[in-house]
Amino acid sequence: MRSDSSTFTEHARRAQIVAGAMRVIAEGGYAQASVARIADHIGVAKSVVLYHFKTKNDIIEAVVGAVFGTAAAQMAPAIAAATSPADRLAAYIRSNVAFINQNPVAATAMLEIVTGFRTADGLRLDQAATAAPPPEAVELVALDPESIFADGVRSGQFRPMSPVFMKNALRAALDGAVWELARDPGYDVLGYGEELVTTFDLATRSS
Repeated sequence: MRSDSSTFTEHARRAQIVAGAMRVIAEGGYAQASVARIADHIGVAKSVVLYHFKTKNDIIEAVVGAVFGTAAAQMAPAIAAATSPADRLAAYIRSNVAFINQNPVAATAMLEIVTGFRTADGLRLDQAATAAPPPEAVELVALDPESIFADGVRSGQFRPMSPVFMKNALRAALDGAVWELARDPGYDVLGYGEELVTTFDLATRSS
């Protein structure tokens, strides 16, 4: 029977590996983040990493789950507290940029994974997640900005528009903040977020 201390140690080691993987991916890109490089970064043998994660894809899955979990915990309460589509949209943007600002390594690693990951069948991360989303992603899926835009159109608060197009524009704008922060650690992500709130408010108004 395994002791509680043994279980705690294993959880701590897995968390260390996940954090190390985020750092390696954020700094060197997804393609360069081998198991050996992750092990070297955290100062352990490759066999130690493989004891906890059988493959690189297992590590990536854990990284994605960790990022989704942290983002959902931060964003969901702010969006749920908003009472109208316009307020939910502003809360979505502000809580998302706050997450990026507070978790630049995680945000950069996630964007590197989104742009570089492929399954053995050639699926991108978003395609694979649609088929089998990680448990931590469920809450964020429910907060997809597409539903916010659709609610705004239905209620008449937003002008007639394509929720899919507007979601795409918003996600690209938010990804731009991650790329800028990765290039310039002093980038004013929160200030950029306020500009996005104003931009999308003007772009969605019904009159």
